[in-house]
Amino acid sequence: MMIQQQKRQQREEKILLHLDSLTYATRKQLQIISNLGGDRNAHRILHEMEKDKTISSIRTEQKVYFLSNRGKQQIGSNQVELKKSWITHTLMRNDLYIKLGMPKKWYKEKPVSWGDNKLIPDATFMRNSEYHFVEIDNQQQMTTNIDKIKKYKDLSKAIFHQHKHTPTLIWYSLSPIRKEKLQAACEENGVKFKIY
Repeated sequence: MMIQQQKRQQREEKILLHLDSLTYATRKQLQIISNLGGDRNAHRILHEMEKDKTISSIRTEQKVYFLSNRGKQQIGSNQVELKKSWITHTLMRNDLYIKLGMPKKWYKEKPVSWGDNKLIPDATFMRNSEYHFVEIDNQQQMTTNIDKIKKYKDLSKAIFHQHKHTPTLIWYSLSPIRKEKLQAACEENGVKFKIY
């Protein structure tokens, strides 16, 4: 009985820590990232945690989970006030995180500076000792995206000069038309890229 209780506590703590780093997540995302098994099991675990008031949820097209104040206290989270306008963007970033094989060192919105320039990618990670920068194309104006691509061109040169590799810019967009425009802008600027 005691061992079972400890296992449950460890599992719940792991979910809280994942929610702390993800900000928002769907059941499916938590199921994969926290290794919760089948749909019914994941639903049961998350339902119990909601009853214990360590997590909360809101319903958009699907149920979206986030840390409650009690959950934040339990793991010592210093997560700032959440904004509902972030949900779609955050869920898209989580989907891409899963699609990319859940990179170990995944940094959300960590500023990158070189010279007098600065960029804040939606996420940054290293794979095979090479930088990868993630941009989520959700509601950003296309002109802003194109300006970012030009900055990534400069950043790519700086990284190549210092680290002898060309970083990859990864875009995630739900619009085929916007994907075409992003592709054209990346090709035009000579930026190494992937678009999902």
